[in-house]
Amino acid sequence: MKKFRKLLGVITAQADAQYQSKLLEGILSEAFKLNYDVAVFSTFVKDKLSDEWHIGEKNIYSAINYSVLDGIIFVPDTLKIGDIDKQVEADIKKNFSKPVVSVDLETKGFSNIFTDDVQNIKKIISHLIEVHKLTDIAFMTGIKGHLHATNRLTGYYEAMIEHDLPIDQSRVFYGDFWYNKGEEVVQALLDDGRPMPQAIACASDTMAISVCEALKARGIRVPEDIAVTGYDSVEAGINYVPSITSSDIPAENTGIRAVKLLHSLINGTKFTDTPCGAEISIAKSCGCSVNIAEKLRDKLGTWHDEDFYGEFDSTYNFMLDALISEKDYTMYLNTLGWYAHQIGEFEDFYLCMCENWDNLGETEQNPDYLVKGYGKKMCLALHKHDQTAYVNIDRKFDTAEMLPAIYERRPKPTAFYFGPVHFNDRCFGYSVISYGSKTVSYSSTYRKWMRYVCSSLESLRRQRNLQFMYKKMEENAVTDLLTGIYNRNGFNLYADRVFNEARANGQNFMLILGDMNNLKYINDSFGHVDGDFAIKSVADAFREASGPDMMCFRIGGDEFVIISKTVISQYEITEITDRICKYLKNINDTADKPYSISVSLGVYFGDTENIDSVEQALSSADEKMFEAKEKYKHEEGFDYRKTHYAK
Repeated sequence: MKKFRKLLGVITAQADAQYQSKLLEGILSEAFKLNYDVAVFSTFVKDKLSDEWHIGEKNIYSAINYSVLDGIIFVPDTLKIGDIDKQVEADIKKNFSKPVVSVDLETKGFSNIFTDDVQNIKKIISHLIEVHKLTDIAFMTGIKGHLHATNRLTGYYEAMIEHDLPIDQSRVFYGDFWYNKGEEVVQALLDDGRPMPQAIACASDTMAISVCEALKARGIRVPEDIAVTGYDSVEAGINYVPSITSSDIPAENTGIRAVKLLHSLINGTKFTDTPCGAEISIAKSCGCSVNIAEKLRDKLGTWHDEDFYGEFDSTYNFMLDALISEKDYTMYLNTLGWYAHQIGEFEDFYLCMCENWDNLGETEQNPDYLVKGYGKKMCLALHKHDQTAYVNIDRKFDTAEMLPAIYERRPKPTAFYFGPVHFNDRCFGYSVISYGSKTVSYSSTYRKWMRYVCSSLESLRRQRNLQFMYKKMEENAVTDLLTGIYNRNGFNLYADRVFNEARANGQNFMLILGDMNNLKYINDSFGHVDGDFAIKSVADAFREASGPDMMCFRIGGDEFVIISKTVISQYEITEITDRICKYLKNINDTADKPYSISVSLGVYFGDTENIDSVEQALSSADEKMFEAKEKYKHEEGFDYRKTHYAK
């Protein structure tokens, strides 16, 4: 299919996380300015929940059709679990020959762009020196060898050098960008034997919080006894007590620069880099006594009670309960479409499901469900636009298209966020959400909302499989396993129903009874394999002779029945019996068997007011069948080698 606008692909993880979200804002703002559509492929989590869940998450990268993309922005540092970054890198190099820009992690073979962490860390350290007059400052950077850790440490070094302060390497520590190393750093400083430093600057807010907690545990006050700063302005640091003095990562600028570089590579034009820093967020932990959380609330200037408004996190959100309660796939999709309002404002939401997403008939002995990839066809089961949910479980498209909407003509550039739909490693499909030409990523609410979708789909899958297995058990209970037509149980279950419907509607009732003429002879002389062949042949004859409103049964070892409430004449009955005879004649003529296969037939046809039950009709047909059987024996003289088909 033809695109009406060039399409950039962005490969990242957990697109709602703070850094990724700001990076994407920059990417979208510049891409839209240059008239590109954007397809973002992202897992919903970047941290490992379990091996199986990780497999299901990373499968979203299998949905990428590289031939549709005109350029790629690759964010490998967000793909943290296992070697997924290397796997995706290898896929890109194998399947994509157009320009690729790797962000914040040097990747051989790709062009690279980096966030300027150095200037922001310098601003924080300079604030401690210039405003608070501190000179003994320890620094805790991230993982040794990591690019961000190196750059942030460089910012610390440059700030100290520019202010003519000595750098004490014993005051420099490596952490993990997380909460695990603060205790070690504080204990190391205490064990040093010297007075504690005046400040501990950290390369992330989470590490700063871990340092504050370790200091508090030892009765050391922040900021009264020692100042602490962070970096990246995450929500945890903003809401911590004391709130952490920090700085936003200039990720939006990085996104803009990445698109500019990619655009220059696509068009063969000159690229001029324009890195910039960000303002630091003054808070309480440095000693400035600014409550950054309160400041942000004042800036927003709004308040509402989520319980009152029924938002996603409300006590009154029964979305999961409602979805799990649905047993019908179409009704489930309609219910899901209604609950899409909880995502917030969006332009389009698409649920693209694999054709065999529920793997009906699966057993523990045969758990052959889809894990990697999405099959050749996808079903666009749900499309929510504005207030309307379009549900169609038969609407198919080629998986190679990724999403039909990509190829639609739109007045403005658009971004599409692709995310995995799975339960553990079991692939269901993928979701796509679009905010049109707004330069925003999806929110954490959408991520949690999709978690409900995945869990409820697994519940629906299990219910559908239980229904399928129950139906199979029911069918097996009323189906003759040898012939595939209904058995005596089926006759007992359905024949009375047909008879009573005929009586209620004033219709005639027809019952044709057939008894095989020489089954014992075939079994005794040629074995039960040939006996089964003969039985199946008669069953096939009855099935082929029946019309669409008729039912066939094997009610005994060699007895067969056809019933109907739609036959209106004896002529139709003769046609049915003739078709049975002709079918068996063809079998006898072509099967090269040393015996003939035939049945004796008896028929009941008449007004249901003349009889009381199906059994009475069966008894009447049995009398006529017995007469036919006697006539057959008299004419054939028990010479079963002769060819006789039906009487």
